[in-house]
Amino acid sequence: MKNLLYVIGVFMLFTSCRSTELIGSWKREDIAPKSFKDVGIIVMTQNMSSRSIIESDIAIILAQKGIKASPTFDIFPFAAKRELFKETDAEEMRQHVKERVNKFGFEALLIITILDQNTETRYNQGSSFSFAYPAYQHNYYGYYQYAYATVQAPGYYSTSTTYFIESNLYDVATEGLIWTAQTKTKRNASSIHKESQVFANIIAQEIMKKQVIQP
Repeated sequence: MKNLLYVIGVFMLFTSCRSTELIGSWKREDIAPKSFKDVGIIVMTQNMSSRSIIESDIAIILAQKGIKASPTFDIFPFAAKRELFKETDAEEMRQHVKERVNKFGFEALLIITILDQNTETRYNQGSSFSFAYPAYQHNYYGYYQYAYATVQAPGYYSTSTTYFIESNLYDVATEGLIWTAQTKTKRNASSIHKESQVFANIIAQEIMKKQVIQP
């Protein structure tokens, strides 16, 4: 029984580690790695709690690799307010963003957008671990003894959401895209902290691997 539970635990650990994965990435090949004084991180979501967690995790992990980066949930608090973009003239919005970028000294912007999401609810069937042989031919008290010796785990419903995310890195000086990556993240409602750190590590590692930014 202990061995079986251990195997199940190991399986769940390794499958959960694969819940966030890189789909692909691209870097402009005509530019050399560049150092930036500060990289502004903007996660385009109206969920401010998730946004602050993700932006902070990416900033921390990039800092560990020698890259200065800053969350912007206080600088661009309405980044994902669609109604605001509809009500504001495009040129006015562009000037507002440029003014904020210059004011806070960002030399690059990492803009992260959820392109699509798919929510799935599934029923996880219960499992049982039998310590006795089936007693189908036994009388009722014989079967009672058999049933009593069986550990039954009840079934349950679980909901998970798969997010398809695009991360674009822009050079403020040229206003051009220099790197992009697409990732897929599958998580349940309680795992935002864990998945945020996994996602942040993937993004930081890919930036370093592609030699996009020079520390």
